[in-house]
Amino acid sequence: MKPTRTDLVAGPADALAAMVTNYRCGHCTGVVEALATDEATGAMHAYVRHDDGCPVLTGVVSPIPDTFRAATKEPRHDRTDR
Repeated sequence: MKPTRTDLVAGPADALAAMVTNYRCGHCTGVVEALATDEATGAMHAYVRHDDGCPVLTGVVSPIPDTFRAATKEPRHDRTDR
């Protein structure tokens, strides 16, 4: 089965760029897979691919702590840190 996705909305472009670069789900191997702009609202959405069974997908665990850490962390150019 393909991994399921959730989406996150961020405000300022620099916060979204940091979040996209640094986001790692603390409960699975989830990373940002794509960006899109909602044409109705203009809000940017970062689509996160989570593993099947990830508690973030079922709503048991909030993605907010991982999102906040990613948005406030210095951007990295490698994607190997977890």
